[in-house]
Amino acid sequence: GAGAYTQLFGRLLLPAVYLYRAWLFLYSMITLDETNSFAMYLSSLSMFAVKTAMLVGLVIASMLVAAGLRSRIIALLFALVNITFVCYQHPFFRFVRREDGEWKYEDVMWMPTVVLSTDTSVVDFEPWQIYDLHKYYFFLGLSTSGALLVLAQFGPGDISVQKNEVVLPVVARTQDLY
Repeated sequence: GAGAYTQLFGRLLLPAVYLYRAWLFLYSMITLDETNSFAMYLSSLSMFAVKTAMLVGLVIASMLVAAGLRSRIIALLFALVNITFVCYQHPFFRFVRREDGEWKYEDVMWMPTVVLSTDTSVVDFEPWQIYDLHKYYFFLGLSTSGALLVLAQFGPGDISVQKNEVVLPVVARTQDLY
């Protein structure tokens, strides 16, 4: 019915987020944004190999989720990695403290990656604005993790390769006969 198509659509949208990030990373590798020469880029070959392996794993895992094959386990792993990444990148709870009955913001906060207009600089932002950006991105990432956890809980749906995937098998307890 219509519910199966909705599940399929949602299952296809979740990997799209990760594939978009993979495409941005691949584009930055091809255009050599981080370095000014190809020789300097190849000199850091170990990080290049690690990032490429992570990129390939991300693309394969995203395709498996989209197809509905091992999607519950992969969604659970994606959710845990995403929660860890979001807590590392946007720890808004570390940037504010309560002092003498009012909220105080830390002076040392890094600016999250945002697109700014040409007439705006990072120094134009107040600490509370940077704090709000971190809070926004934290909860945005957390909601993505929640969607992945829903997929891990309820499975990929009717239109999938593997409909009845078991994340943790049920182990029968032995019973005493006496």
